[in-house]
Amino acid sequence: MEDIARKARVSPTTIYNNFGGRKALVQGVVKKIIDDNIAQAKSIMAGSLPFPDKIQLILSNKNDMAGKMPEEILKKLVYMDDDVAALIQEIYQKEIQPMWQKLIADGKAEGYVDPSISEETAFIYLKIMRDGFNANAALFEPSKDKINLMMGLSRIMMYGFFKNDACPIPTRQNIQAKTG
Repeated sequence: MEDIARKARVSPTTIYNNFGGRKALVQGVVKKIIDDNIAQAKSIMAGSLPFPDKIQLILSNKNDMAGKMPEEILKKLVYMDDDVAALIQEIYQKEIQPMWQKLIADGKAEGYVDPSISEETAFIYLKIMRDGFNANAALFEPSKDKINLMMGLSRIMMYGFFKNDACPIPTRQNIQAKTG
């Protein structure tokens, strides 16, 4: 706390009076970082850019955020401290999930997201991705060295492994037609 107070040019007492302790300070910083990232994403979504540009900017900003995050805060996020995990889950339900719902709906309306993909399917997929990232903490250590890896994983998440229409995804109709 002494180092934090010195860097903030305040007394340790001021930090304790405002946050109550190190745990609350870390939660406050995590909340501020996530809130700033959500505000940026909402601003991008409200803009007039086409859907692919919005996705690219949102993912880029998220990776930039992780790259600039103080190491102690990043570790709390990566190793999912129980209090931080509860905070993130609350923010996800109140802010991030509705934002994804709108983004997916906008992508469908603009013709970029396959309209046959249900909202339930999209959210199961996003949960699988989130759980996978959370289960592999090494991806985030140190995040500055992993930016290209994270961007590649984000690209696979959004576009799959295949280049353009190199390998069309089968539909029920195609499968039924082939199997008779």
